[in-house]
Amino acid sequence: MANTLFEEGIDGLLDGTIDLDTNTISAALLDLNTADAGIKAITGATNATPIVITATSHGFANGDIVNIGAVGGNQAANGIWKIANQATNTFELTDPITGANAAGSGAYTSGGYAVCLGPSGAGDNYDDFSAALVGSKVALTSPTVSGGAFDAADVTFTSVTGASVEAVALFKDTGTESTSRMLMFIDGRQIVTCAAAAATSATSIPVERLAAGIPNSTVLAFSNGATATLTSPASAGDRTLTVSSLASGISAGNRADAPATGSGLPVTPNGGNINLVFDNGVAKIFRVRAN
Repeated sequence: MANTLFEEGIDGLLDGTIDLDTNTISAALLDLNTADAGIKAITGATNATPIVITATSHGFANGDIVNIGAVGGNQAANGIWKIANQATNTFELTDPITGANAAGSGAYTSGGYAVCLGPSGAGDNYDDFSAALVGSKVALTSPTVSGGAFDAADVTFTSVTGASVEAVALFKDTGTESTSRMLMFIDGRQIVTCAAAAATSATSIPVERLAAGIPNSTVLAFSNGATATLTSPASAGDRTLTVSSLASGISAGNRADAPATGSGLPVTPNGGNINLVFDNGVAKIFRVRAN
């Protein structure tokens, strides 16, 4: 399952504030259509360079990493970005690695949410997200750290009711929401990065190694505004995507947001149990790589 670390989670792992195999780490199901300090509704995404997001009184800061999802029409807005030129109700999207501006891929039609991954106070602790909780939080059991990977037993959320679940959050659970540092955001999606230029009319795209599979027929909207449609499914670890003939080229470094095959998210609760099954491969819940 694809996942992203919160900025405060990264800092906590580096400075020892979070100890994965001794601290209580809890998981929470989140309805991202419910606003809180770290989750805001999107009402606009310009088809321009850079993309400008409208989210009323968002409270996010320049330099924050933000996860944009469910934006209709302008698909290139969806993904993980760094905020620039924020104002009370708007902010621009830039590539968190290169700093390049995101380019729109179409007119905004509807919907969308912005999730702040920090480092500002809008996305640092669990109290910024707890209003979106679906069901009850659950503490992870049997945590292990081995071979650079963090793992724990799979999680069962029992008798879950609510409107929808779009994501799972992991956090260091102190028992006090305002001091429970956010660790990980899981929404069943992944960032696909073009590894080398793909020219107009190309039917394959070289990409950085995929963290998870991507279903056939998925339409990817890249950060330069180009789109690509898969003509065969991709698997975890693949470095090439097979696509229909590109209408425009994609240069190295451009990124797209893609669903992860079999993630199970989003899901609509029906009163039954929801099982969170972690990867059994080398990455486990997440792995710190040396390469």
